[in-house]
Amino acid sequence: MQKFDWYVHGLWILGSALGFAGSMLASNMEWVEGTTAVSYSIAALLSFLLILVAGMCWISAAVNARQEEKKFCACM
Repeated sequence: MQKFDWYVHGLWILGSALGFAGSMLASNMEWVEGTTAVSYSIAALLSFLLILVAGMCWISAAVNARQEEKKFCACM
């Protein structure tokens, strides 16, 4: 079975998309008339979670890239 070679790039792209979505949500949050505390809290929590998952994707991509670099250097 052949290993999927794009897992580092895929995690970078996924992390960027999640970070973009989380920052867009966070930047558009404002308390206006008709906003409930629950809806505002859910939006804040959702944007925080999206940015958190984006960071986890970037960390995983960096770890995977480092492991691939070690494998490549060991073969030489």
